[in-house]
Amino acid sequence: MRLLSGILTSWLLMASLVFASGIALAADNHCALRFAWVDLPPYQFPGPDGAIKGIDHDLVMEAARRAGCMVTWISAPRPRALMMVQEGQVDAIAGVAHTPEREKIGIYSHFMRQGRNVLVLRREDAGRYFFSDLAGLAASPFRLGVVSGSLYSSEYERLLRSGDLADNLVIVNGGESATAMLLRGRIDGFLDGYRVAAERLERMGVRDQVVFHPMKITSKEAFILFSRAAGIDPAIIDRFNLALAAMQEDGTTVRILDLGGS
Repeated sequence: MRLLSGILTSWLLMASLVFASGIALAADNHCALRFAWVDLPPYQFPGPDGAIKGIDHDLVMEAARRAGCMVTWISAPRPRALMMVQEGQVDAIAGVAHTPEREKIGIYSHFMRQGRNVLVLRREDAGRYFFSDLAGLAASPFRLGVVSGSLYSSEYERLLRSGDLADNLVIVNGGESATAMLLRGRIDGFLDGYRVAAERLERMGVRDQVVFHPMKITSKEAFILFSRAAGIDPAIIDRFNLALAAMQEDGTTVRILDLGGS
């Protein structure tokens, strides 16, 4: 434990030295990064002027400030944004989960934030489903709405690989589509991020028509994925990692999450 504490102290000391010279580093290394972003309130979304706002925006911009980097943002749907990372058309995308497939196209940053996922139900069904986890759901005839390619938890990934969820899954186009299908009775529930779902349901004016199932779904960690094809200087990624670690240590990450994004 003492050894780990010493390593962390040394790491944070190095971070402070890097941040103190951030402007010079940016000038020396021409640290200008292009980030793809997707419309996913409250993490990433357009403000009144069309420019990106949200939690992920604020986390990235603070990390970039500490790392001495300039950031520009390019809007794209999630599949297109990941393709742009793969092809090197952008340098990075923020707020993505870790998968072995994405390791092939990018380099993951230090942990950026954590997000809790939930199962959304119609309010009248609140006392109908008594399973305590996704394995119990998989053993029932429950019609579960999911977005193709989304990874909601480690248990979900395991059940997906084993085929145990095959009879339950109903593919939806996104959260608004899933909400409409739920309220029309075409699915029994859907998986979504807690913050994302809560914001969307309020915006759609249907928050009083749904509830979140009490079962615990493993939280997913979100990262920045830096493009391998873009040929980013590894030193820049190191500076971002130091920044993200320091932000978690000094409470900045929690503060930005609590504020919900500018």
